[in-house]
Amino acid sequence: MARLVFVDNLRLFLIILVILLHVSIIYGGVGNYPIKETPTDKTSQLILTLFNAIYQSFFMSLFFLLSGYFVPRSFDKKGAIRFFSDRLIRLGIPLLIYTTIFKVVLDYLFSIFGKNPVSFIQVLLNDIKHPEWVVGPLWFVEALLIFTFVYVIYRVFINRPFKIRSPANKTIAAAIIMMAVLTFLVRIFFPVGVEIHVFQLGHFVHYTFCFWLGVMAYRGKWLKRFDAGVWKKVAIITVIALPMLVFITTKPELFMGGLNWQSFLFSAWESVACYSIIISLISIFRKNFNKQGKLIKWMAPNFYAVYIIHQLVIVPLAIIFLSIAIPSYVKFLIVSFIGILLCFIISSLIRKIPFAKKIIG
Repeated sequence: MARLVFVDNLRLFLIILVILLHVSIIYGGVGNYPIKETPTDKTSQLILTLFNAIYQSFFMSLFFLLSGYFVPRSFDKKGAIRFFSDRLIRLGIPLLIYTTIFKVVLDYLFSIFGKNPVSFIQVLLNDIKHPEWVVGPLWFVEALLIFTFVYVIYRVFINRPFKIRSPANKTIAAAIIMMAVLTFLVRIFFPVGVEIHVFQLGHFVHYTFCFWLGVMAYRGKWLKRFDAGVWKKVAIITVIALPMLVFITTKPELFMGGLNWQSFLFSAWESVACYSIIISLISIFRKNFNKQGKLIKWMAPNFYAVYIIHQLVIVPLAIIFLSIAIPSYVKFLIVSFIGILLCFIISSLIRKIPFAKKIIG
């Protein structure tokens, strides 16, 4: 199977969004992150919050879809044992490194950001005495490992083919309605922001569905056939409609979940945004970004390493800029630019280490 260059470019785009999202949370955008700085103005906070809501609606779901897309091909080639052992190496080793080495370093950095610094040795001893399974952004890697295990069980014991032709617009619309209702129901019990283990189950209706959608998409070669068509217009209208939601309630926290109309409305908005944007991006990248120049060719293979290490880059940058009195949106732009640049430089160096490519590609 020929390499899908536009998929590499799309994953590169998504990993840059991951960095931007986390930096935006630091400087005023809504979301969970270990460090946050009080925004200097309400405009920055509003803009970064809208930015987060738009990208949160689709980008991790698209990550799961693209991850699921390449699972059947790898399983077909390697078989169950070799496939899963390779996945354990590729997904499990970064998890272990994060929960041991990275966690200690980050706990130390968080104490500095919180202006309550303790020595590195104190942090190390405390983490040894009180071990916790903290994976930070690598919750995605852990979830992917679980989904992969379920897929292996399915292939070993059931193994019915998932070959389904590219869905029609009516089928897509029906799936969106189903996802909206399921998301609303789950968020009655698990609102956005509430974690079970390390997972926000309020988002997992979309994540789970998109992983298996990716599996089906591979058999039906959907990524080569998706045409944005009407969904591009739906995506634009949905994004434009988002600011209107802010003004229809005095309690925006109700959008995050519970048995209320605000939660249902936001679940519906998020579901429409998720799938219309995903379809549009796949179509746009296939038609317009299916080649690579020297810079993109250098950046693209580093996407997984960047995902693993990006927190170790942006947190020290946030500490450096903590005492600098400039507007929040300016900090967001500067830290994002420097952070993205450093992430790719460091990742490219890490990939030169012997055996590193076996883990991070």
